[in-house]
Amino acid sequence: MNSKQDNRQWRVLLVDDDPAEHVLLKRKLKTAEDAVIDLEYVGDIGGAVDRVKAGGVDMVFLDNRLVPNNDFRETAPQLRSAGFIGPIGIISSDISGRYFEQFRDFGVDFKIGKDEIDGTVINFIINEYTQDQLSETCSEDYL
Repeated sequence: MNSKQDNRQWRVLLVDDDPAEHVLLKRKLKTAEDAVIDLEYVGDIGGAVDRVKAGGVDMVFLDNRLVPNNDFRETAPQLRSAGFIGPIGIISSDISGRYFEQFRDFGVDFKIGKDEIDGTVINFIINEYTQDQLSETCSEDYL
């Protein structure tokens, strides 16, 4: 990351029907050395849709299964329909199901096992999916 982006605070929305996951993820996010992360939590897709419509969310971590929906194939499109254009990552204790192979078809940017999330992974995700990929100096500036 460049020095201008080092101090940016990232607003990550966790959508999970288990409040304990919020506590666990919050602890894991504290180990992300290259980012300051404000983790917000909602327990259902309706709350998530309302929150992304309000704006100010940089990225969404979406639990694969939320009651009463079956899985991300029903919930992720609802976030996209609500106008969210930022990265959506599916988090699950098991991402081995064949239907996970189709995650991009449903507006999802990445998938990750809950046991794989740590500070290093969070730093990578933020760099990969939320950073401005353009350099601060553009070759056109020198024409």
